[in-house]
Amino acid sequence: MTDLHFPQKNSAINALRRRCIGLLAGLALAPALVAPALAGDPLAAATSEPLLTVIGEIAQTNAGASAQFDRDMLDALPQVSFETSTQWTDGINRFAGPSLKTVLERVGAKGGVIKAKAANDYVVEIPMDILSDDAPIVASSVNGEPLSLRTKGPLWIVFPYDKSEMYRRGEVYSYSIWQLVELNITAR
Repeated sequence: MTDLHFPQKNSAINALRRRCIGLLAGLALAPALVAPALAGDPLAAATSEPLLTVIGEIAQTNAGASAQFDRDMLDALPQVSFETSTQWTDGINRFAGPSLKTVLERVGAKGGVIKAKAANDYVVEIPMDILSDDAPIVASSVNGEPLSLRTKGPLWIVFPYDKSEMYRRGEVYSYSIWQLVELNITAR
């Protein structure tokens, strides 16, 4: 950095100017220094019944070696919503919830496969390379109403099936697990 020179007439004012310039330079660097810390903020403990548990290759935990999310925690994540029809419901419905990618980023997931488990112990393997910022979502509501066990909830992995032919394939339909309770992140 170039050393700034001020006339020597008032050294107290010049010293104050130098301090202000140093403070401003420090403030300009602050976001770059703080941002990495925010990305790894500790995951708060669930304060109500956990709906989703994430285990395996994760960096952030809040319950032993797992990360548990209650409804409020999932709702606090950035939300994605879209309207789509499904082969399991009537008509077009509006699904909302965080993207699966956002949930995994929040826990620092590192792996290649997501083993998604339903309440009845049914398990599907979802490759992480299909995740995008807006699909699939971990839907927690349909048409503005919270999902329940009776309505394939409380969580359901949903894709915007009507958006693209790539979402209307048997393989993608098989990833659409409802009554989701656990994600196990593995290397393979």
